[in-house]
Amino acid sequence: MASFLIPLICALLYPLGTLLSKRALDKGVDLWTVMASTYWAMALVFLIVIPFEGRAVPWHLWYQPALVGLLSFAGQGSALKAISSGDLTIATPALGSKVLLVALLTETILHQQVPLAWWIAASFSFAAIFFLQAGAPAGRRGGIRTLAFSVLAAAFFATGDVLIQKWAPRWGAFHFLPAMALASALYSSSLLPLMRKPLLAFDGRSMTLLAAGSAILGLQSLLLTAVIGLFGRVTLVNIVFSSRGLWNFLLIWFVGHWFRNREREAGGKVMAMRLIGAGLMFAAIVMVSLG
Repeated sequence: MASFLIPLICALLYPLGTLLSKRALDKGVDLWTVMASTYWAMALVFLIVIPFEGRAVPWHLWYQPALVGLLSFAGQGSALKAISSGDLTIATPALGSKVLLVALLTETILHQQVPLAWWIAASFSFAAIFFLQAGAPAGRRGGIRTLAFSVLAAAFFATGDVLIQKWAPRWGAFHFLPAMALASALYSSSLLPLMRKPLLAFDGRSMTLLAAGSAILGLQSLLLTAVIGLFGRVTLVNIVFSSRGLWNFLLIWFVGHWFRNREREAGGKVMAMRLIGAGLMFAAIVMVSLG
């Protein structure tokens, strides 16, 4: 039950976190500040679970959380580039391609057979990405770039998730995950010279949006990776988590104006095309689940 309910909660939290982060970007907070803040928030959240792990730390395997942390860092950077360069109704559903990549990597890295249903779902996913891009107005800048960064982020995250399932049992989930988060936070420190101005130089509203978005993204990351580390079942977890595309669409449609998000103003035809894309992505998820 936890392998279903917790990823579902994460699927609801992720669009809210990204919406807050995008609003912070729109108010002038630069991308690198958002990324560094997100990873240090994640590291602080992950430290909470260390006392609940009783087994010894295998220090000679230090490279494992370091590599997964690097994949997470690269994935988050690509995801934030996607968010900053385009609309969330394109970026978030396109990130749902992660579930199909997880299936392929499960077969190649974990040596578990992927059923035919996954290949059928792959065609649904391809069609979904087509509709997500085709729904953008002709000549709209950033649409293809948004999709490219979203798929790249999905690839980094998928590889990291599969490696968590492979390596975390040796460490214990509540040792591996904080080590991974700390590695990502250290990598994000390299972004400090790229920040346009010091963190505390932003106004209070921007800081609130940044802190809230970072905290929510950090919490959902902790919950999602903890489920994979504790229970495995990386494919099922990602199937449920990919429903974030639909929750994102509904969130923007009904309450996006609260955050001054204007994507709904793209017009009924554009939003209808994106809804078809999100629906096809969800159909791929159902196909994988039934398979």
